[in-house]
Amino acid sequence: MELAVAVGQIAVMDFADEAAGLSAHECFAAGMAIFSEVNSSAQLDRAIALIEAASEQGVADATEKLALFEAIGIARPSNWAGALDKLRLAAAQGSAGAQGQLLVLARMAPSRGQPDWKSVRDNINLERLVGSGERQTLSESPRVRVIRGFATPAECGWLIDHARPRLKSAMIYDREGNEVVDPSRTNRSTEFQIPDMDLVIEIIRSRISRALRIPLAAFELTQFLHYQPGQEFRLHHDYLDPSNPEHRKHLDTHGQRIATFLIYLNEQFEGGETDFPKAGVRFRGKTGDAIFWANVGPDGGPDLASVHTGRPPLSGEKWILSQWVRDRASA
Repeated sequence: MELAVAVGQIAVMDFADEAAGLSAHECFAAGMAIFSEVNSSAQLDRAIALIEAASEQGVADATEKLALFEAIGIARPSNWAGALDKLRLAAAQGSAGAQGQLLVLARMAPSRGQPDWKSVRDNINLERLVGSGERQTLSESPRVRVIRGFATPAECGWLIDHARPRLKSAMIYDREGNEVVDPSRTNRSTEFQIPDMDLVIEIIRSRISRALRIPLAAFELTQFLHYQPGQEFRLHHDYLDPSNPEHRKHLDTHGQRIATFLIYLNEQFEGGETDFPKAGVRFRGKTGDAIFWANVGPDGGPDLASVHTGRPPLSGEKWILSQWVRDRASA
């Protein structure tokens, strides 16, 4: 026990010495670089220590990132009250990102002049934020549900603005289990790793978790999909085929993709429906509407009726948040 304490003290001293030789902004950059490649608890501790050192010296972006760590529960239990307090501090330190997040989460419109960020933070109601609304049934085979107004227009606009610069060609899993670009999917997409996330995205994920009654640990990375006129995702299913040996390896490691949850982030387009031909269901949401479905049947096996297509918009551009959910946390 004494040896473990001594080793821990040495580690803290090493972190402090490293931070002492860097400027505040260099501390933050170094911490984020380590965090993006972290592969051990020691590296994680080192990254967080550097980011915390930068925050203590007034680097607003570092404080904003610590707010995310508090919310997700990175190297600590998830603490949403603490996360919002950190976000308020980051806003006061001058982080435009933190300021925007606070206003979106408080459901307040931007105003002239500098708001009182404590008042904005105090206006945030966490229970209201994770409330998911009433579900409507579109189909029982496959099991398809809708929640109108699942996300606010301000949340949707925030997500689009942050996804737009990151778009790239969307991919699919081929029969060998590799992610590849394929003619069957012509839209663009992006996914957010933890370093790229913020509290607005994490609130949306938490709201989805509440709606599905499935813990966040079973969630894949959140994706954002963008379709221009003519771009589509042709007929496909989201489950992984257990009869495919390559998919079987992935299933053994990561579990089955049991559910798909989509949020329509805008409505300024024609066409662009989510179409389930075997169920005779074709859905086009308004801004903030969600549609979600089970990719497996009650027995846990693939539901062949869940085959669907993302139809192309005829005009305008279509934005979707896509969340795939597994039957367990990844191994």
